[in-house]
Amino acid sequence: MNTVIHIWDILVKSNTFNFIVMLFILGWIVKKFAIKDSLEGLKNSVINSIEKAKEEKENAKLELQKAEKSVENLEEEVSSRIKSAKQHAENVAENILLKTEDKIKQIENNIHRAVEAEEKTISAKLASKTAKASSELAKNHIKSMLKAHPELHKKYIEQSIEELG
Repeated sequence: MNTVIHIWDILVKSNTFNFIVMLFILGWIVKKFAIKDSLEGLKNSVINSIEKAKEEKENAKLELQKAEKSVENLEEEVSSRIKSAKQHAENVAENILLKTEDKIKQIENNIHRAVEAEEKTISAKLASKTAKASSELAKNHIKSMLKAHPELHKKYIEQSIEELG
């Protein structure tokens, strides 16, 4: 029994054991929150939005060409439309980037909070198990000392009686 407790004590104090436990926890968190899928969805959303912006830019160019062919004397109006389309595309791209950054920060914050919560839970469980194991080890040590030296048992009883009186 002492060998098992000694081995357990070595494992608990081992950095390798703690590292393995941390890896399992991080793996569980990644699976639990489907971070990869979330980021992939976010990436696809950004790509789609950029493609939409490119399509809008191409559509604006086509409209410009039609306008130049049909009405050559309206160069100012055409240049205005080009500027508007470019500005719109830039605004959309900038807006997408801002939203993406916000989502990434939000995901990182959620991950950080989840990791902290798991760390606290595991720390509390580990402390509880360590305390129980230490208490059991101390109890067994005291029992073995009293069995090996019966005179100590009598001595401790007398000391306790003196302290009460």
